[in-house]
Amino acid sequence: MAHIYTVTSATYIPGSSSDPLVTIVGQVDGIDIVVTIWLSAIQQANLLGGIAAVKNLVAPIMLAQAQANQPPAPQQPVQLPTGTFTQ
Repeated sequence: MAHIYTVTSATYIPGSSSDPLVTIVGQVDGIDIVVTIWLSAIQQANLLGGIAAVKNLVAPIMLAQAQANQPPAPQQPVQLPTGTFTQ
């Protein structure tokens, strides 16, 4: 099944460390996500394969977070039958 990924922002604080964390905010299939990844990982993926490699790097991370954030499926309420019974 194909998923729809939306990146609203991808930011980091320059100089915060030698390899800062990039915070990615967005959605996967309409489910809000926030994930982090090392800047060096993004840079290396981009160097080796361009934007397609970056997408291949972040997509599974984003999808895993979306699955964790997905609300539980609705459940039918349990109902005890009415009337008289013996046990």
